[in-house]
Amino acid sequence: MKRRIYAVLVVLCLFNVLNVNASTYTNLKVEHCSKEAVGPYVYSNDFSWGMSLNQIKEKSTEIYNSGKRLRNRAFFDGKNVVMPLSVSGGDALVKLSPRFLESVQKHIEVGYKRGYIDAVIFPDMGHSHFFIPKKYYEEVLAPMPNSKRGEKYELMINHPELKILYHTAEQLTMLDENKKPLPDRMLQWRFYTRNLVGDNKALGRVELLHETDSSHNTGRDYDDNHRYWGHGFNLSASKEGCFSFTKNGKTFYFDLSFDDLTSSSTDGWDF
Repeated sequence: MKRRIYAVLVVLCLFNVLNVNASTYTNLKVEHCSKEAVGPYVYSNDFSWGMSLNQIKEKSTEIYNSGKRLRNRAFFDGKNVVMPLSVSGGDALVKLSPRFLESVQKHIEVGYKRGYIDAVIFPDMGHSHFFIPKKYYEEVLAPMPNSKRGEKYELMINHPELKILYHTAEQLTMLDENKKPLPDRMLQWRFYTRNLVGDNKALGRVELLHETDSSHNTGRDYDDNHRYWGHGFNLSASKEGCFSFTKNGKTFYFDLSFDDLTSSSTDGWDF
């Protein structure tokens, strides 16, 4: 009975969070945010492993101005921002709350301000994972059947206690042949600060994790009260992007998608 009451309260709270309109989204660029028709898309082979920091910065500028955007990206349906999620039989449209979108915006802004990131593309800050409150997962999310996958993600991604993990510097060369950090101060900084954990309350709180047992410092543990969830969202900056962020007093735009990048040669799953 307690589990049922708890679940009902959570759903009611989520209803209030998602009962919004365009003016509620503080970082929404409506004219950029219609449902996609065709590409061009960002592909995995737009990038490569072992990139230098300058190469990542140059590629970021190229992608930003190219018109390439994420496939199956979030869009504004006239009432809510929704993001397609592949489910059995098609796509579910997961509603994204203004609070969640503002949280991601602030994670980007804090990342740039503190020097944790240099680009919002896959080689750097381009994908995410989740830390879900264990109690919430066990009592609400875990019992939900696969047929409710879209609803599960909507509850998950809009929960105020969700933590969002970004593995940055994803394709940046930071290690030597012995898997030791290169003797470069900036590269070492990027290595030791590559696990960003952001809040989902639009407070701009960003923490760092350090994983001593991982040669690439890839963190996957937050605390005993949270459960790691691997499939988060992807993000990529584009001048035609749906959502805004500021950097050095200037406005830039980015997109979000649940879909991982694919290769242009096969158009199949890659990363």
